[in-house]
Amino acid sequence: MAGLYLQGGLSGATNTTAPQYGSAQSYMSGMGAAGAAFAGPATNPVPTMGQALSPTNAFGMATWLGIGAIAGLVYLRNTLPN
Repeated sequence: MAGLYLQGGLSGATNTTAPQYGSAQSYMSGMGAAGAAFAGPATNPVPTMGQALSPTNAFGMATWLGIGAIAGLVYLRNTLPN
């Protein structure tokens, strides 16, 4: 737990100050965790549907490869003898 100091094992515990992460400038900026996460525009632009399904996008490439693999399996199933 942050800020917990165990004296000599589990015999006693006293509260201490929480550890500090970052610089004094980041603490004085007034930006909290919720503001940094949800305020302002997205850090990465969100692609449109056409951009997401484009083969140049990783999601689009995976989608088209998946569709091609399923079509190939259906074709293979239909061409094999019974």
